[in-house]
Amino acid sequence: MIALTTVRARQHLRAASLCLSCLVGSVSTAIAEPAGSAPAAEARSVSPSSESAHVESHREWTLELAEKTALERAPRVQRAVASRETAYAYRTYGQLPRAGNPQVNLRAMIGRPDAPAATYSVMLGIPFDVMGKRRAWRNEASFITEEADARLLAVQNEVRAEARVAYVEVALAIAARTVAEQSADTARELLERVQARLDANAATALDVALSESQYAEAAADLARAQRTLVEAQNAFRQALDLSHDTDIRVSALSGPTLPAGLTIENAVVRARDKRMEAAAWASASRRWRSADRRLRAEAMAPVTAALEGEAQGNNNTQKSVGAGVNFELPFVMTNQAERAVARGEASAAAVEHELASHGIDRDASSSYRRLEAALAELAAIEERALPAAERTLQMVHTMLDAGVVDYFRLLAARSSAFQLRSRRVEALREAWLCRIALERAMGGWKETP
Repeated sequence: MIALTTVRARQHLRAASLCLSCLVGSVSTAIAEPAGSAPAAEARSVSPSSESAHVESHREWTLELAEKTALERAPRVQRAVASRETAYAYRTYGQLPRAGNPQVNLRAMIGRPDAPAATYSVMLGIPFDVMGKRRAWRNEASFITEEADARLLAVQNEVRAEARVAYVEVALAIAARTVAEQSADTARELLERVQARLDANAATALDVALSESQYAEAAADLARAQRTLVEAQNAFRQALDLSHDTDIRVSALSGPTLPAGLTIENAVVRARDKRMEAAAWASASRRWRSADRRLRAEAMAPVTAALEGEAQGNNNTQKSVGAGVNFELPFVMTNQAERAVARGEASAAAVEHELASHGIDRDASSSYRRLEAALAELAAIEERALPAAERTLQMVHTMLDAGVVDYFRLLAARSSAFQLRSRRVEALREAWLCRIALERAMGGWKETP
């Protein structure tokens, strides 16, 4: 009886142990791998940089987003920001105290032949800036920061325009490839149609040869359009400092317009106010002239005001206390070479300022005229030339089905229509580039066309 009870107890204990181990295993598994844990673990293993690259590779770019990204990440902007921070460090020179470090002068005069007549003295002096070096440094630092600010704004304007150009190149390269694909598709369909009619003795071998030539030319145009698109996408990645595997997807562009209410005179006035290249050179000229004044102030040593005590070492010790001033006589001017270089740099910067001012006026006016001409060309193609070519192509198709015209007229009409489609894309591209050039010439524009 006792043995049976012991066996049953062992069996119950073994079953309880097995249940407990299963329970612990299930709990540990649930803790280690909760519901939906695999995606979460994968998400945790992805670094922030890889997440950013993942987002970039799946976003659809817009003009505004391209501008913002370029202004944040373009290497030229980063270098300009670093130069600006360095320029602001010059402000520390203007915060130096007027008084310098204390100066101590110890003197011992040995008595000869009367040794007890030796004289000892100590002098404590403080140098003071009386030539205005601190003020000169403060003025020079202000012009240095003004120049850095102006150059940063100028770089941002250039980078903004480069980003917009890169975006336009990609968008219109896609449009050009679409036209090339349509041309290749219609050329292939026409070739198949002509071959079928040749088999039915309704076309000639010359018709087939001409159709094959047009199809081959359309295929070559498609390959060129694809190459142009790849180059535009690479340039877009370069302009925005994107990774090499970022997928570039952009929205289609409609035709640009002249900014509302803008005239050529207003464009020139706005360019003078907003373009920072001339302002940067003006600040540089003032900076070098201020450097000349600062070097002149540094040519003389500071004036030292001192207190002096003197005592003799004999039995009849005599003591005296006094004050003195130590200064430099400017018989020989120093810093002449540095001042000459500063004056030369100031003159060169003044010349650059004049040239930049003239160039800004000319750039704004010429960009305005170019945009007007480009919009006129685009309107002529979209409103007259392309619709006429499309109508002609449709009429030739109808007449060919009726047996009135031959395939040569159809090939000519098709070639003319697709040439105008490609020309329309090129005119649209040129109009956009002219619009961006005008915005850059004016230092930016608050409205996005």
